[in-house]
Amino acid sequence: MPLVGLVLAAVLSACSAAPSTPSGPLRAATPTPAPSADESPAPTGSDEPTAVDQLLAYELIDVRSGESFTLAELAANKPVLLETMAVWCTTCLSQQREVVRAHELGDFDSVGIDVDPNERAPDLAAYADREGFSWRFVLADRELVRLLAERFGFEVTNPPSTPTFVVTSGSIRALEFGRVRSAEELVDELSAG
Repeated sequence: MPLVGLVLAAVLSACSAAPSTPSGPLRAATPTPAPSADESPAPTGSDEPTAVDQLLAYELIDVRSGESFTLAELAANKPVLLETMAVWCTTCLSQQREVVRAHELGDFDSVGIDVDPNERAPDLAAYADREGFSWRFVLADRELVRLLAERFGFEVTNPPSTPTFVVTSGSIRALEFGRVRSAEELVDELSAG
């Protein structure tokens, strides 16, 4: 008998000698029929855990106030405009100047998340103060960058591509990367939810 045949025979012999589970031998699962269109799914019990969006629940620390917050907490009250950025990024600065104008046109919160691992909280705070930006600024740690990149791609770590997001109660939506939006466009995006 060739070697392949011997190996196959040994495998088959081992499989047939495998012990059965306490509930009996292993069997193929019987498919459960799908509910018909007029049947509604069974209600879920209140004991089941609800899915938590890790990005929205991630604890952030404002570099100026030291206040901790989450995007979910902010978005519960009004929409949030979120931008990943860096202090050295001139495109970010242009977008942030439009955000200042947008705050004159609409009611929303803003958060800037510095994704440059070489920048430090005091420098980010000084930048926000120097430019007159009144919203929260956060220094991203590795875990926050990972959560953002897993959801929206590695481009979120490239500040000149203007990664900008709209956060509403329970959701976060990326705007098209790669361009600076006017204040009016930002307000329209925030209104769209």
